[in-house]
Amino acid sequence: MAFIPVPNVLQAELRFLYGSQRCENVVYFEGSAGVTPALASSLGGQLVSWWNTNFKTPSPTILVLNEVYITDLTAADSFTVSHTNLLPSGGLSAVDPLPFNCAHCVSFRTAARGRSGRGRNYVMGLSDSEATNNVISTTRVNLDVAAYQALVGAGTFVAGLQFVVVSRFLNNAPRTVGIARPVTSVISVDSVIDTQRRRLPGRGR
Repeated sequence: MAFIPVPNVLQAELRFLYGSQRCENVVYFEGSAGVTPALASSLGGQLVSWWNTNFKTPSPTILVLNEVYITDLTAADSFTVSHTNLLPSGGLSAVDPLPFNCAHCVSFRTAARGRSGRGRNYVMGLSDSEATNNVISTTRVNLDVAAYQALVGAGTFVAGLQFVVVSRFLNNAPRTVGIARPVTSVISVDSVIDTQRRRLPGRGR
């Protein structure tokens, strides 16, 4: 597929090793006055601190954040930054984890309606004690939502950046230039465990 630029937007991939399986979550930030490698490096450091603050304690010890890989989406030949300072960082929970595909789907909402106006992350690392009968505990749901809500707002998380949802397609057709829309709120649509099959060991490599 041809590259679709999204001007002044940084794509941040939080790359994990979950047991022997490579997994990641992706979030996007738009620069109010452009983006630079220094700004990307600052974002990387803040995302490591964010994960450590919110997810390190409840996550199993076999879930390890190894890298935050940041790409400037302005052009196909724009810069990248690999942030590994203070990494790897593993979870602290000794409670048995649920199967690796089990996840909590957190939804990002913008002022726009439709699929192009929404984003999501599948939060991994759920433990046996955080779900009953396939329903995630209220405590864990609230933790995940609050963590992502802390990213919302212009300059709130990193000065000069705003948490956004990126749309590269419209009606299944690629856009010439992608659109970034500011995230206005973060919600959990329901507490039922979701699944990411490619996070199972041996898949998605």
